[in-house]
Order: sequence, then structure tokens, then C-alpha cells
Amino acid sequence: MELRQEATTAPSIRTWVSKNRNFVPNALNWTYRWFSETRHAPYGLAVMRIASGLFILGWLLANIPVAAKVWGPGSAYLEPYRSVLGYQWPLDILRDAGLGFFIAWYVVAILLAIAFVVGWRTRIITPLFFIFYTAINAQNTPISDGGNYFIRIMLIYLIFADLSKYWSVDSWLLKRSGKTRKEFEAVTVLHNLSLCLVVAQLCLVYLEAGLYKVQGKLWQNGTAMYYPVSSEAYGVFPWLSELITANSWVVALITYVTVIAQIAFPFMLFHKISRRIALVTILGMHIGIAVVMGLPFFSGIMASADAVLVSSATWVTIQIWLAGLWRKVFHSRKSPDAKSDADEPEFIEEAEKASSTV
Repeated sequence: MELRQEATTAPSIRTWVSKNRNFVPNALNWTYRWFSETRHAPYGLAVMRIASGLFILGWLLANIPVAAKVWGPGSAYLEPYRSVLGYQWPLDILRDAGLGFFIAWYVVAILLAIAFVVGWRTRIITPLFFIFYTAINAQNTPISDGGNYFIRIMLIYLIFADLSKYWSVDSWLLKRSGKTRKEFEAVTVLHNLSLCLVVAQLCLVYLEAGLYKVQGKLWQNGTAMYYPVSSEAYGVFPWLSELITANSWVVALITYVTVIAQIAFPFMLFHKISRRIALVTILGMHIGIAVVMGLPFFSGIMASADAVLVSSATWVTIQIWLAGLWRKVFHSRKSPDAKSDADEPEFIEEAEKASSTV
């Protein structure tokens, strides 16, 4: 009995091209529609605005007692160094400022931070907030940490984003007036470009930090986290530091997870499951830095940007849960059958349609 051998044709580039001849036009069309039709991650950007604004506000308030000495006239000894940095007007406006002008500038910065958090006139407030906050930091950059530099870059991107579509005074006033807001295509494109830059900056920061770490011998042998945690400078809770560093396996696990999470972060964003794992891991890392190493403002500002990678449906689910918890704890006067705005089907449907990632 003879076996019939069927002829098979090996796949070729020509075959693939013929089957996918519309790939490039379809890709370009999809890209155009993604950037121009919908303003993505509106809830994530709102959370980023609120969270980063609160941490900056806390930073400004916490430093009120020493502000004049650190960034005001008391920082004149840094003048040779400041001249090398090359900050131009208006970011160098405080270089020769007197005490009265500096205090007024600092107070306005606090007021701008409050306006930024509540989302009032964000299109105007955001660039002003960037100028006032950066001008203060420019007075004494040696004491700035990564969070200060990071949020200054982010504020530039956020100038072009729609930060007040949800959870803001602007959206509340618009809803109260009964008017509808026109969304121009050019503004939508700028919003989505801003979102892409925020995510790209996040990926760059984490990837670069991980690649720098992995070159060090202490990170390679799994002992790097022992030293900052047990040091007097960062070990703010000695009992907690001792608890962590007492077991070498715990130290090695934290060390390796930190490096792997940072390097893998950009590549884990392409699937929703791996993205969730990356976000939870990075959030845990930031909480650890905030609590164990005593760097809440740095960790909080970094973590606030991660909010844009959380889906709008998730943020709405959290909002509904918090609203229910609020009514349960504080015994709202509403009847049991009453529903909040967050329970309306239209509200949830609109949130689920919104895209959350690039």
C-alpha cells in the first residue's frame, strides 16, 4: 500500500504580505482613532492629580518651619552652585528674592497645590503650579530626592492632559450648570500624548533603576537591601529593620524581587494579568520604602503615577465600594433604596468604555 504524500508549501514572506496587505493601513487607522476619538485613563489621571497634589501639599506644609532657610534667603550660600544649573526665568525668580517675596511665593504655591488637588481650573492651575513648585526646588536642588525631580517632569506632561474630567470641582461645576463640554480633537490628541509620556517616563524610571541595580555586586548576591534598611539614616523603625534583616532569606527575596520587578515592569504592561502583578508588586515596594525607610513623599509621588495604569472600571468599582462604606459607617440619612451617582448604570457604562492604558 502506497502512502499518498501531500505537497506542502512552506510559508513565505510573499504569502504573509498577500494575506496581510492591509496591515499597515489598519494599524495607522487604529492609531489615529486611539489618539483622536477618546481621552484615555480619565480616572487614573484624576487619581494621579489628587494623590500627587496631596503629597506635594504635605511636603510644602511639613517644610514651612525651615522653608526660608532651605529655599529662601537663607540658601544664598548655594548661589555658586545655582548659577551652574542654568535655571531661567521664571524658574529662577527666587534667587535674589527677599524674605517677604519668598513667603508670599510659598503661600501661593500651597494655595495652588490645594486648587490642583480639588481640580479647580486645572488648565490654568497646572502650569502655574509647575512654575511655583519648581522655582522653590530650584533654590536648593542638592537636598531634592527622586520624587521631586520625577513630579516636576510629570507636571510638564500633565499640563496637556485633561485632569478634571472626573472627581474635580471643574466637573462638579459643569454638571451643576447642566452644560456639556465640547471635546476638540486636537485637545484629545494632546491628552493622549501626555498619557503616553507619563507611562513612558514611568517605564524609563523603573527600567533604568533596575538596570543600574543589577550591575552592583550587592544586588547580585542578594544583600543590597540589608544596608539601607539597617542604617541610621533610613532605618526609622529599628525594631522593624531588625525584624526584616534578621532573616537572610527575607533580605535576599526583597532584593531580587525589587530588581526583577523594576526591570520587568515595562514588559508586564502588555497583558492585564501581568500588569496587575506588576502594579501590586511596585505598590508593595513603594509602601515598604515609605514605611521602612521613612520616605513617604518620595514613594507617594512615584506611586501616584502608577494610577494611570489601573483601569477606569476598577477605579469606579473602588468609588462605589467607598461610597457604600461611607454610608454604612456614617449612617447616611438616605433611605436604604436610595442610590448614589456611582450606582447609576450610565455612570458605570461610561467608565467601562474609557481606556486606561496606552
